[in-house]
Amino acid sequence: MPFIHIKSLPFEEDLEMSSILAAVSRDFSEQAGIEIAHVTVTWEYLESWHYAAGGLTAPNQPKESHPLLVDLLVPDFNPPETIEKMLKCVAASIAQRVGIPENNIFINVRQARSGQVFDGGEIVRW
Repeated sequence: MPFIHIKSLPFEEDLEMSSILAAVSRDFSEQAGIEIAHVTVTWEYLESWHYAAGGLTAPNQPKESHPLLVDLLVPDFNPPETIEKMLKCVAASIAQRVGIPENNIFINVRQARSGQVFDGGEIVRW
């Protein structure tokens, strides 16, 4: 943990997603001070025309509309200033790696609670 789950429409140009995910993982690890072994990043494409923003749909990911949708799952022991740092890090990294302006990225933080996470074959408590 943490988990960074990204959703977007497909991009017009092919992206080297493997490199992008590795770079976002590294950026987050370095800036948040979390071992990269504990960082997970996924990227899912929404089907063309299956995402409406402002009532409009699109076949591919626009740069100025249809924000990338990011779910950031972190343990609940992080103080607000650390969570803000994580949010800014994720936004900056994604923007840099795919050429989307930061103002077209939406990130929602969810907090995992001690005793409510199953990982490594056991209930995790912190």
